[in-house]
Amino acid sequence: MEQPSLEKKDPLLLFPCPGCNAQLHFDPGGQQLECEHCGTRVAIERGTDQIRENNLHRQMVENTDPATTIEQQVYKCNRCSAETIFTSETPTFICAFCNFEVVNPVAYKTRIIQPSGIIPFVVDKQQSVSIFKTWLGKGFWAPNDLAQFARQDALHGMYLPFWTYDAQTNSHWTGYGGRYYWETEYFNDAQGKRQSRQVRRTEWIYRSGTYDRFFDDVLIGGTNELTQQECYSIFPYDLKALINFDARYLSGWQADVYDVAVGEGYTQAEAIMRDAIHDACAEQCRIDTYRDLNVNTQYSAQTYKHVLLPIWLCSYFYKNKKYHFLVNGQTGRIHGKKPVSAGKVVLAVLLALIVVAGIIYAGNQ
Repeated sequence: MEQPSLEKKDPLLLFPCPGCNAQLHFDPGGQQLECEHCGTRVAIERGTDQIRENNLHRQMVENTDPATTIEQQVYKCNRCSAETIFTSETPTFICAFCNFEVVNPVAYKTRIIQPSGIIPFVVDKQQSVSIFKTWLGKGFWAPNDLAQFARQDALHGMYLPFWTYDAQTNSHWTGYGGRYYWETEYFNDAQGKRQSRQVRRTEWIYRSGTYDRFFDDVLIGGTNELTQQECYSIFPYDLKALINFDARYLSGWQADVYDVAVGEGYTQAEAIMRDAIHDACAEQCRIDTYRDLNVNTQYSAQTYKHVLLPIWLCSYFYKNKKYHFLVNGQTGRIHGKKPVSAGKVVLAVLLALIVVAGIIYAGNQ
């Protein structure tokens, strides 16, 4: 491993309060920098001119992501002169001695593709804790000691990297649509009497057609910290609220850089498009039902954006298994899984058996 460099090669950003020199944090309520000590507020200019679609094919051909070189560096705090080791791809870190938070916008330059847009936090700490407490209190099957492991002090706000993808699709499909009809069927019952019943049949009709669709902003998580399914669970984000990326929005918040390459993200996005196209073509082919559907799709005009989106995250372990609780930092939508108490399950089964036994006993009296 390389030895940390004592030379501060790239500019790191501090946000001291102009009134009292304390730390300025981005405040979701006021949508500006705010000092928690003296109440000074500093506005952040907003714009959207940096948010534009980029040609995916050109990016993948000309600038394939190389292996990332990660260096260790030493930062000498401007406030207390203490030295803190951090990696070059760390967007935010805290001085271990004076607790002053530092933003390292150069972290994103360890990746070829820079974030062009960001959705600042709207849900603040107090709101997220309230949401978390309400969630913890719900659910009979959760263990009684869950709150000892899923602690509210482990809930932290993060900006995570995402990709958005656009594509024009043109599909041709073939298949068989099934139309239901009914026939009368005759049979002899157990007593030998002739009976009739209605039986459903299906007439299969060859069908074909086309389906065109433009996909706008298919959203894919750019980090392996969360699974794609976990990301989907707190969608949607209102991407119309995207504004130009500005490092000041990171002050007081954790952040991450992408480790899912743009091509890998597009493969996942195309799978989402493919499923949506198949479902749409199935509806066109269907009469009452369908079978043997074949869809051939051409993709064109693919574009992408790299953006940062806000998430509140709590990770905890219960009996050596990891669980996540997530809050969409823009909308407040939640997702979380809780462990199941084995004792409560056993108790419920025993109670059910007692009730069944009681019913049987009463029926025999």
